[in-house]
Amino acid sequence: MKHPAAEPFLILWVLLLPGLAAGQAVPAVKDTEGLFLDMSKVNLGTITSDDDKQRYIYTIQLEKARITRKTLKGVYENAFDLYRKGEFDAAKELAGRIIAIDPGYEDAAILRRASEELHGSQKPRFSEKKLIESKFEEGMALYRQGRLVEATGRWEEAVKLSPTNLKARYWLKKARKEMAEEHFRRGERAYRQHRLREALDQWYSALVLNPRYPRLSGLIARAESETRDADANEKLQEALNLYSQGQTEDALRILDTILETGPGNTKAIKLMAEIRAEIAGQHVTQGRQYYEGKKFERAIAEWKKAVTFGYDSRAADQLIARAKEAMRREDARKVKEVELAKRREEEASKAAAEAKAKEEEEASKAAAAAKTAAATSGASGPTPAAGTAGAGPAAGTISEDARRSSQQHYLSGVIYFQKGDYVKARDEWTLALQLDPGNSDAKAGLERIEKLYGGK
Repeated sequence: MKHPAAEPFLILWVLLLPGLAAGQAVPAVKDTEGLFLDMSKVNLGTITSDDDKQRYIYTIQLEKARITRKTLKGVYENAFDLYRKGEFDAAKELAGRIIAIDPGYEDAAILRRASEELHGSQKPRFSEKKLIESKFEEGMALYRQGRLVEATGRWEEAVKLSPTNLKARYWLKKARKEMAEEHFRRGERAYRQHRLREALDQWYSALVLNPRYPRLSGLIARAESETRDADANEKLQEALNLYSQGQTEDALRILDTILETGPGNTKAIKLMAEIRAEIAGQHVTQGRQYYEGKKFERAIAEWKKAVTFGYDSRAADQLIARAKEAMRREDARKVKEVELAKRREEEASKAAAEAKAKEEEEASKAAAAAKTAAATSGASGPTPAAGTAGAGPAAGTISEDARRSSQQHYLSGVIYFQKGDYVKARDEWTLALQLDPGNSDAKAGLERIEKLYGGK
């Protein structure tokens, strides 16, 4: 793969092959290694960002363009030497190669046209002189018709092909001076009518034709200053409109462009300070709202943004410190609530376990009390209450499940009896007898209720 910096040298080698074959002198060109050794002496620093890379590439491109122009200039000088020696075919070919690389190389285009016209001439010197004279006369004819641009074009060709032609040089200078004066007058007229850009275009054209035109540099500087002021006023008005519509960010971007070209624009500076202060105030207010809603991190972020727009950093630091302290307290409160909830849950679980144990203990005590009561009652056979409960199945046919269920209802009756709810106690003991007629504890309980309270 070819290195991009080596391309101009390859071009030079291809272009100079005809010159080498003809024994022409080749201009010395620096080798690529030497070029990059010289470039390595420039301290570019570490290239990391895309902008740095882009600037580095642009620098390389500029260097390539400079080397190419220098190379083509040397090739053109070789082609012109061939032209002066009457070797028009070789000059035409070399000039064509230059144009293939740089189509805008006007000198090479002139040389190629002249070589084409003189191709096959038996008397090169005479033909060349005649060609130069012809171009001069064409320029004079065009000049007399007032076609100065075309006339200067002919005389420029004559001067390029014959630099010592004093006549062509004189008239070329004269025509350029007249053209510069015309551009200057047009520029003055446009300036008086306050068409600043048109005036600048005309004056720059005059400056190209006559770089030493008197007073022109001062007029251009003044027109450029007024143009910048006019542009700044337009942009300032646009920024004001955006600001009035609440589009503060867009207004700031426009003001930045104004201050880039005119750092001392007091109106832009004042408006920017006002907008930045308003934006900073909005961030401070938004931060306070977040603070009240206990969104402390968002509040801190808003106050930091306010500082970037000019808010007092010390005041912002105080607000941020207050938010951080509140955030610390809030975190501590949440941790405490979690611990308290966990402790309450543990206590509730413990209380439930204790209640269950106590209930089981009371049930056990009630069963023991019922057995004691049954033993002391001395009663035998079914009581009227028991008889009214309905006859159950025979004792020998009672299943084990029925006996367990009967015992559970008996224990429930004991609990109700201990609580003083004798109606529910009697219902439970009656159900226990229906499930197991041989449940003597249930019979004893019913008899006790009958003895104590009768049928009530």
